[in-house]
Amino acid sequence: MKYFIFYGPTASGKSALMEYLLIHDADYLEPLVSFTTRSIKTGEKEGTDYYYISRDQYLEYRTQSKIVEQIHYLDQVYGLTTDELKRVEAANKNGLAVMNLEGIRSLKARVGYQKVISIFIYRDLNEIIKSIKDSGISETEKQKRILLAEEELKDLNTCDYIVYNIGSLETAYKQLHRIIRDEINSRPIEFNIKAGQIYQDAQGNRVQIIAEAAEHTVNGSILVVYRDLLSSAVLAQPYEKFCGKRGVGKGSSEGSFSLLEDCSQ
Repeated sequence: MKYFIFYGPTASGKSALMEYLLIHDADYLEPLVSFTTRSIKTGEKEGTDYYYISRDQYLEYRTQSKIVEQIHYLDQVYGLTTDELKRVEAANKNGLAVMNLEGIRSLKARVGYQKVISIFIYRDLNEIIKSIKDSGISETEKQKRILLAEEELKDLNTCDYIVYNIGSLETAYKQLHRIIRDEINSRPIEFNIKAGQIYQDAQGNRVQIIAEAAEHTVNGSILVVYRDLLSSAVLAQPYEKFCGKRGVGKGSSEGSFSLLEDCSQ
């Protein structure tokens, strides 16, 4: 099983797409429900919207090292526990959630980067601004969200895939559905990449591995660091793209390499 985590600017359609998936693909997808220390609001349901816990329960989670990821917002804590991961795994389904980059990194570190698939939900900034301006929040809050969306759009290439929510919800859903099905059915990467090995891509370009397990400081993904043997340039590429499993943001295997010579120690 895998965890599919959505990230993107405010008003990009993350929650709507998640709900759409759960309507059409609930037989193999299950939402990851976060906990919160804030009080339950009218219309919300325990175990559906959040798990509503006390500060003492939160401290107990921390003491027991049960918190996978967490954020602080308006003096309250929101997060995900190992108990919730176990619940989804027991259901024999794949998890769905919306997180920020810090949460994605924490989850990858906790359960393994091949099990956590991050997907950036892109929407045109003008459409985002229109949605925010049409909402019922205050003008001050609208400006804060617009500025935040502008910053979050800069993270376009930080996730494993990009889904373009620029037409109908159905079109974006088809992109998501294809990514999720391909990932669920894909075989795990079993490359044993080591420093010193020489690889070659489909165009005949040769590279030598410098480091096989560098960590992306933003989203926690694993990078392969290598030197181009023709230009001597030092480059880095996501581990999974290097191995040909997928192209970040495109779902292709362009740029994948195959082992040519093992000079590792």
